[in-house]
Amino acid sequence: MPLVAACLVATIAFSVYARTLLPGVDLGDTGGFQAGVLWPEPSARRAYPLYFGLATPFTQFLSSANPARGLNLFSALWAAVATGLLAGFVARLTGFTLGGIAAGLLLAFSYTFWTQAVIAEVYSLHLALILCCLLALLAWSKRPTTARLAVFFAVFALGFGNHLSMILLFVPSVVFLFQVHPRPRALLSPRVVALAIGIAAIGAMQYAQNFLYVWNSIEAPGEWSDRVAAFWMDVTKSDWRGEMVLGVHPSQLWDRAQMWLWDARQQFGAIGLLLAVGGGIRVWAVSRAWAVFVWLAYACSTLFALTYNVGDTHVFLLPGHLFTALAAGIALTPPRGLSSHPNSSLRSRHVLMLATAAATVMYAGWRAWETWPAVDRHSDHRADAFLARLTQDIDETRALLVSKMDWQLENSLLYSSRWERPGLAWVYLSEVLPHFPFLVRDNLREDRDVVLTAQAAAEVRSSYGDVFGMVQDQPDGSSLAALAERIPRGAPYVLTWLVPAPTEGTRAHAEINAGLGVLAKGSAPARAAVGYEVWAGIAGEVPAYHRSASRPFIETVNVAGEVFTVRMDAWLPQDTFRRGGFGHVLHGREHALWIERGVSLMWLSRTGDPAQAYASGLYTPEARFRIQAPSIRVAKKPAVHVQLN
Repeated sequence: MPLVAACLVATIAFSVYARTLLPGVDLGDTGGFQAGVLWPEPSARRAYPLYFGLATPFTQFLSSANPARGLNLFSALWAAVATGLLAGFVARLTGFTLGGIAAGLLLAFSYTFWTQAVIAEVYSLHLALILCCLLALLAWSKRPTTARLAVFFAVFALGFGNHLSMILLFVPSVVFLFQVHPRPRALLSPRVVALAIGIAAIGAMQYAQNFLYVWNSIEAPGEWSDRVAAFWMDVTKSDWRGEMVLGVHPSQLWDRAQMWLWDARQQFGAIGLLLAVGGGIRVWAVSRAWAVFVWLAYACSTLFALTYNVGDTHVFLLPGHLFTALAAGIALTPPRGLSSHPNSSLRSRHVLMLATAAATVMYAGWRAWETWPAVDRHSDHRADAFLARLTQDIDETRALLVSKMDWQLENSLLYSSRWERPGLAWVYLSEVLPHFPFLVRDNLREDRDVVLTAQAAAEVRSSYGDVFGMVQDQPDGSSLAALAERIPRGAPYVLTWLVPAPTEGTRAHAEINAGLGVLAKGSAPARAAVGYEVWAGIAGEVPAYHRSASRPFIETVNVAGEVFTVRMDAWLPQDTFRRGGFGHVLHGREHALWIERGVSLMWLSRTGDPAQAYASGLYTPEARFRIQAPSIRVAKKPAVHVQLN
């Protein structure tokens, strides 16, 4: 029955993820992974050898026509496996299949896990590996042999090839092993210690290619110790992570605690959290050793996430979500022997618990129904549209693109240059700025233009003045005021404002004020100095709805008979970037707008279809500049006719 539960949950989850899958390239780390899987040579920062080792053949053989979508599908597959493994684990641990199904579905349809399951990311495989460790420990606890212990060691060591945060499972696992082993001191025997060290060494060989890349690099330091240090920095990213682990200032801890409570409710709702609390208590009756493991694992992963000073804390809370769903499934477990007890009241209690478990499965289904429109990215082509505009009329025969953009945009451009536009000639400005005049000279000699992004052009002017005679060949994206002018009068709209990145702050404030003046004919509500603001109404009239908030919320708005749901699904200022938007605007159950930092705007066209635009944010079209090659025209000489006699 545990196998049936696992297969059922995994099948349901995968079918849902496949229907809501991002269809192509994305910004940020996702774009970096999609580019990395196409590159045969391991780079220094490609520090996920297991992930790429599994993903490369998957994308090559199963999705070679669209590697970006293939890598997204790879995440969906492992996310489905993770939910199935959780269902099977809970069913095996408790002997209650329905509780396992409930646990698996609660995780499958939790908000953050779902958002990571439909894009190229390492977290779905990470959770699947954690659950493989749990199943290996469960098998060992039932029969503690050296062979089964070696299996656990191997799975645990393998997991480090996907994500180094597997280390957070070390303390709970060690405590569990010493609790369960009939002779705990035997775990410290030379044989077992040697086995653990040997398997760890074999697991570390996953990073051999990365090590050789650093060791043989032309830029490698001279001393062997410096090369090892360089490898360690590249794999662990210790140059910046060292400042982030335990890097949260004490004054921020209360805000982080509030974020943790809100995030937990976002995933499972109040009912799911109450079940998890009950399961955290109930697990002590099921198994003391597993109770200690679950509580320790949850504490280690959550404390790490809350004290890790990074801009996407929500993804580091994912292991905690796994253990929350696990506990919720355990809470549904009836005491053993209750169904066959002669006391009719106890048998009635068993029936009640079965009904509760069935209701929880239905609750998980309802959570899926509620969450689906917000996480559905099957129609999200924003990155493709941005890249198509940026690279228009550029190829290796006509022009060289020199870029300086936000790292999230450049990752998607990296993928595009490796797959969608292999003929794109492109370099980072930072790599060519010192010898930029020579680069321009050589390209112009070959009758090839040099095209620059807006930031690259500004830095070149700052460094070299007006030497190169740039001309603007693409305009900035339309201002919010200009966009507002294009909205048909009488059309429903929703306008959102999120605190922008610091580099966009002044421009974004000017954008929103000017745009509101057009949309509301100068009658817009007073601005509020908070993280979020939302306006909704009819173009050309006073907004029918305005809300400002410093915390996430979900609210339904009726504008001229059109129903919109506004979801602010991020916790600012802790969340500095989120894959798939900081929030969403839904039109009925259809996705109408991904809310990003800065200004996000949607309106209904005359056909009733939603249109969307951005100002002062990542997806805002930027100006493009060109240093043109001189047009060389050779004057035609009059033809000379020679008559031979």
